[in-house]
Amino acid sequence: MVRVLKKLGLLTVVVCISCFLYVSFFKHLNDLDNAEEGHDIFTYNRNTYKQKNISSPESNRQINTDESRKKQINDVPKRSMKSIFYKKVKLWEREMSHDDLIPRLQKVMRNYQEMNAYKLKYQGKINQQRESHDLLCHLKHRVNMATLKRSDLPDNETHWSQYLPDKDIHEVVGKLKRCAVVSSAGAIRGSRLGKEIDSHDAVFRFNAAPTKGYEADVGSKTTFRLLNSQVITQKEHNFLENPIYKDVILIMWDPSPYDADIYQWYKKPEYDFFESYKKYRTANPEQPFYILKPQTLWQFWNIIQESAPELIQPNPPSSGSTGILLMMNICDEVNVYEFLPSSRLTDRCYYFQQFMDSACTYGGYHPLLYEKNLFKKLNQGTEDDITKNGKMTLPGLKDLQCLNETR
Repeated sequence: MVRVLKKLGLLTVVVCISCFLYVSFFKHLNDLDNAEEGHDIFTYNRNTYKQKNISSPESNRQINTDESRKKQINDVPKRSMKSIFYKKVKLWEREMSHDDLIPRLQKVMRNYQEMNAYKLKYQGKINQQRESHDLLCHLKHRVNMATLKRSDLPDNETHWSQYLPDKDIHEVVGKLKRCAVVSSAGAIRGSRLGKEIDSHDAVFRFNAAPTKGYEADVGSKTTFRLLNSQVITQKEHNFLENPIYKDVILIMWDPSPYDADIYQWYKKPEYDFFESYKKYRTANPEQPFYILKPQTLWQFWNIIQESAPELIQPNPPSSGSTGILLMMNICDEVNVYEFLPSSRLTDRCYYFQQFMDSACTYGGYHPLLYEKNLFKKLNQGTEDDITKNGKMTLPGLKDLQCLNETR
């Protein structure tokens, strides 16, 4: 009887150890899926590599209901465990397309195309394979990166237009030399790029992306902030009181229907930000605060669509791309950090939050995939810069020489 009990005890120990090792192994795999930053993000499928669950610098502007948003978050797919055993490939080494999206994001893209909320009537050509210099000339001459001035609104709208600046942002800021555009991507965590970023003449950030507590990675200097109109209007953003918006140059954007002029947009903005804008300007009359002309977004969108291999989301470009192009119109050189992802790639959308969603890299609402394709073509830096630091180097447009002025 004693021998039997000893054998059963030994068997129990063996079973317990086996269970512990089994659970530990699969927990480790799960941790890799959910915690590791930027590793093993590709799965092998029919001799091609597919990217999954990777993050972006910019949030996706949502027009979903709360319930659909919750469902979208819950539907974020996890990487296959098989991905751990396959060889990694270079990030964004080629032009990406709809076929590279996971099924969930393919469906989101189709839904936005069917919705066509901004009433796009695009009739141009797609997949126009322009060389980088030609593409730069199109961006310079066809996208008017201008801001609203008092004189842009009708005389009978002085109750609001009086709060607008007298001059365009370019008239006030002039031309800068080296500028940094810092995305809010989770991949910038652990980059130790703070000193490099702060060495620029001007630093451009987005919405309420913080620097305090993250200086080693993102730097401490802020010259410009680009805000979307949700930040201005929604109470949870605490726009009027939050000190992060003070002592910098503010620029905001709000989309209009594709063919709307300034007056039509002013009468029906997507987010009714005017009252918040007036209150902020009244409280901070000396602080520069500009509003991008809404047509600018669609002029830029047209070029993104022309350059894309297929039809893209009929929604405005992301804040990330818009900010990059604005700085290319102001600075001689623009270094962009973690817009194109580095080897630190992670599911985390923002370096200062835990939110996870692959749409933050590939785009859901915004045509982010195609924006990145476009800027990758314009990059004058090295592949090594992108892989190690998520860094693109882009030329300024002011002194760009174009043989034939592009219209």
